[in-house]
Amino acid sequence: MNPSLETRRHSRASAGFIRDTKGRIHLVWRILLGWLSFVVALGVAVAVTLAAQNYGFPVLAQQIILAVVTTGIAVPLIYLLRRYADNRPWSGLGLSPLPSGFRYLLLGAGFLIALMGIALLAGTLAGWIRVVDVHLPVETLLVILINIPIAFFYEAFPEEVTFRGYLYGNLSERFNRWLALLFQLILFVLAPVALTAALVATGVGTWDLITIDYVVSLLAFGTALQLCRIFTGNLWMCIGFHLAWLEMVRFVIVPSDNALIEVEYLSPYGSYLVSLGSVTIGILVLLYWTYRNRNRLK
Repeated sequence: MNPSLETRRHSRASAGFIRDTKGRIHLVWRILLGWLSFVVALGVAVAVTLAAQNYGFPVLAQQIILAVVTTGIAVPLIYLLRRYADNRPWSGLGLSPLPSGFRYLLLGAGFLIALMGIALLAGTLAGWIRVVDVHLPVETLLVILINIPIAFFYEAFPEEVTFRGYLYGNLSERFNRWLALLFQLILFVLAPVALTAALVATGVGTWDLITIDYVVSLLAFGTALQLCRIFTGNLWMCIGFHLAWLEMVRFVIVPSDNALIEVEYLSPYGSYLVSLGSVTIGILVLLYWTYRNRNRLK
């Protein structure tokens, strides 16, 4: 057999394994590379932050490092994948320009705050929660103003761009929206598991944080976020929902004298109702809206 002919056949077979008929990198590789983009970015951010901690950097500086490094690596990698692996425009992720996307950001944040209010009211009426006080300490407001951009660039923005944007967008090309949602959830849960495994392997982490409660919370949270994306088609709603959740967890759910709403949990059910119950209510509402608008969403 002609060696050059055999070489050309081998090259075509290799190219076919990597790229599809449209010249794009195959779906499985796009999914893997997209997922790794976030995991690697988060891993590098944690490693750099641990180094900064050893050098005595203050906590605020460590948080800023986490945010800058995570977004600074994950988002450009997703952009490059979108452009060169997918051959698709960045706009296809659902991340509309901020002037038009700002109302979706507020919608997502307002939706989460309303859900949390419903959960707090239900817990109070059931006798599981007691609202101790509602106050607006200047110190807490200042901390929130500082924390919002950190939470945005460390968690809300890179996670939504990666999971509800890039990964779901690719998965929904091959599967229907519900299977795509399920596979996205699996990848979402595997990200912290993979990072924890890497930290354990290097001797700087433990498996203590990967609990059943944590996994269930991730599954519920990821479902609500993906339904926000499915219903509105706009990633900014996911980001607003995500960001509001992070702030509510830090300044409402966790009992503290400096919290905006200081609560006391009189029963373990109260804590579950506020944290998991509020998201579950959101899932039910979003499923109802999606069902009502199923013809428009096709």
